[in-house]
Amino acid sequence: MHQLLIDNFCRYISLTEEEKAKIPGFFRHKKLRKRQYLLEEGAICNADHFVIKGCLRQYEVDNEGRENVMQFALEDWWIADLYSMLTHTPSLYNIDALEDTEVLVLEYAQQQQLFNEIPAMNIYWRMIMQKAFVTLQRRVLFLQKPLEERYQDFLAQYAYFEQRIPQHQIASYLGITRESLSRIRSASLKQKG
Repeated sequence: MHQLLIDNFCRYISLTEEEKAKIPGFFRHKKLRKRQYLLEEGAICNADHFVIKGCLRQYEVDNEGRENVMQFALEDWWIADLYSMLTHTPSLYNIDALEDTEVLVLEYAQQQQLFNEIPAMNIYWRMIMQKAFVTLQRRVLFLQKPLEERYQDFLAQYAYFEQRIPQHQIASYLGITRESLSRIRSASLKQKG
C-alpha cells in the first residue's frame, strides 16, 4: 500500500499497526494515461479515488460545449462525484487525467466494509467531508469575487498548481476566458516588477 495514503489517514486519526496492515485490502491500484477518463458523464460513480501520482480534473460541459472545471486533484487528494456515488445516479461530471496518473480506488461497498472493520475511518471520512463542504462554500464565494481577486486567491491557495496545470484549465476553474487570465497575469507581473 502506498505510504502517502496511510500518512493522509494518520493526519486525522490514530490507527493501530494492525489497522494499517488491513487497509491495503480495501483498495485497488489504477493507472491512467494523460487524457484518459476516470469517470465519464452519464456513468455512475461507484468509488472514491486517492491520487498517489499525477493530476486529475473534474469538469462538466455546458450547453455551448465549454468545459467548466470544478476541481483539480493532485497527489494526496481525493476525487469522486460524491452525489453520483451516494445516490447511485448518473454523473453530470467527467474526471480525466491531465498527466499520467495513479490512483488508489476505494469502491463504495469496500468503503462501507472499511467503516465497519475500522471504526476510526468513520471519523476520518466525516472530517474529510466537512473539509470538502467548507471548500465548496469557499468556492461559491470565490466565484462571486472580481476576476483579479479570484486569480490572487487562487495563487495564494494553490500556487503550485500553476507549474502543472495548463493555463486554459486554470482559466476554466476561475470561471474566466484564457484571454482574461492572460491579461490578469500580465498586470500582476507588472505590479510585482
